Amino acid sequence: MNNSNIVRQIIDANKFLTLATTDGNSPWASTLFFAVDDRLDLFYTSYNDSVHVKNITRNPEVALVIFDSHAIPGKTTQGVQIKGRCMRVAGEELEKAIETVYLKRFPDPVERLKHDLTAEFFSKPDNERVAHIYKITPEKFYILDKKAGKDTRAEVDMGI
Repeated sequence: MNNSNIVRQIIDANKFLTLATTDGNSPWASTLFFAVDDRLDLFYTSYNDSVHVKNITRNPEVALVIFDSHAIPGKTTQGVQIKGRCMRVAGEELEKAIETVYLKRFPDPVERLKHDLTAEFFSKPDNERVAHIYKITPEKFYILDKKAGKDTRAEVDMGI
């Protein structure tokens, strides 16, 4: 399997990522449920008062990792490390983001009906605690390069 297929397989097989942000002084890591679209943009929902959202408002550059936490160390260990930029989704892109995130999170249409998944819900102003959808646009992808030795990363061209 080539490296770009490994990246895609890991992303598609997992539901959670660990997102690293900073306010410029202190790092922060958050575990988030995510969904991915065909262009490999990653979407998640979060509240406007969370530390990572406040950090992204100051600095949209992020790093993240997606991996199988059930892998056997040294045997099946593999993960994707991504550098990118994160922003709140708004406007025309919001409907597509809602569909991307919630079709994956709630594949059962009956379950989806139990949640307010409207653009109006995710567009509320920040004058109170509200949820928004955020998009991470990857700029670089990396995986472990098992041919080069331990703890060596290989950059992977995903053609985006």
